[in-house]
Amino acid sequence: MQGRPWKPYQRFMADVAGELNPDGTYAYPDYRVRYSTHKGTITSDRFADWFLELERNPTMLRLMKLRRSRGTEAVVWRRQGSYFQAFPARDGALRSAALDMVVNDEAQEHDALTGEALTRTVTPTFQTRQRRQLWVVFTAGTDASTYAAQYLRKGIAGEAGYALFDYGCPEHVDPLDQDLWHTWHPGLAYGLTSHAALRMALAEGEAAFIREYAGVWTRLVAPDTIPTSLWLAAQTAVDMPAGAAVTFGADVAADRSATAIVAGTRLGDLELIDHRPGVDWAPARLADLAARWRGAVALDVRGSTGVLADQLRLSGAFHLEGDPLTVGRPPLLLMTAQDTANAAGALLDDLTAGVLRIRPHPDLDDGVANVTTRPVGDGGLAFSRRGSAGPIATVVALAAARWGALHAPVMVGRPVIAGG
Repeated sequence: MQGRPWKPYQRFMADVAGELNPDGTYAYPDYRVRYSTHKGTITSDRFADWFLELERNPTMLRLMKLRRSRGTEAVVWRRQGSYFQAFPARDGALRSAALDMVVNDEAQEHDALTGEALTRTVTPTFQTRQRRQLWVVFTAGTDASTYAAQYLRKGIAGEAGYALFDYGCPEHVDPLDQDLWHTWHPGLAYGLTSHAALRMALAEGEAAFIREYAGVWTRLVAPDTIPTSLWLAAQTAVDMPAGAAVTFGADVAADRSATAIVAGTRLGDLELIDHRPGVDWAPARLADLAARWRGAVALDVRGSTGVLADQLRLSGAFHLEGDPLTVGRPPLLLMTAQDTANAAGALLDDLTAGVLRIRPHPDLDDGVANVTTRPVGDGGLAFSRRGSAGPIATVVALAAARWGALHAPVMVGRPVIAGG
């Protein structure tokens, strides 16, 4: 795109993945490409760097038009009609697009839910174009990097339709041996980086270095915040008691990639009833559940869940504390920072006391395996999104449902005015 000559390893990938005419020119002039990383800010920063480089090359810039709209940045080739455009890595981001190639960069950062959302949004874009390619670009990841791992497995297995380009450290070489870095790192071989830069990266942590630079997958292990023995002891296959008052706890993942909803009762019954990609579906789903079961909804008013809390508050579907005009509607319990900390602590205490009955679900198991805590105030704790080994929305929703079930008021009907 910038007009720079190919490095040998780049040329190899281009020759394998691209299609040329007999004269050496590319076969498809009107090529449509969309590009994304795991974060919109990083995608925009990448395009900003590319724009700067193009602006330093007047010859190339005359052939192109630059679109700077943040989130949908693009480079458009004026004559050919080809373009290279950004898109956010979320469900529906490519709706109605017809593309030749999609590039999902930093794919090691995508978990299973985000990966499913990307697959749903990318696949339809290839239906009407003949030259369809999906490029999944990643360094090595952890056991949470399920989206990238599935493509790596297919490439290693030699499945038809998959090409694997791997420039990581060979298995028989120690990735921490600095004297051997030049034997496997293409950046050193072609002057794109230096030993000094790699030593600085290594100083930041061995595990991250061998993943991001050597391409060696590692396992990310979370502290045993919820002991396996307590978690298994709380599992039950018995249905929730008929007629019991139900409260719904909700939580949105830190990157807004998914939302979880858990139902709970005052007696200690808990069940994950929804865990889907995205957030847009959640307000209507929670309003429907609350109306159908006449149950309260509890969720944090801050962070990633704050927007959802605000949408529910403004929806008119819930009773808000202090508002007599909403009496009779399902209560909306907006949790403060102290409430969410109390909910986390209470969930751990209740598991220890053995008073909970939790319906088994693999997404709950994953959240429990990931979760860790952070200190709050003087001796308190809360579940930590940043410090956990992976997504924990299901566990946070579990705690919110338990807290909400214990704090929900008894439902009453609307006031009736009687007159003579």
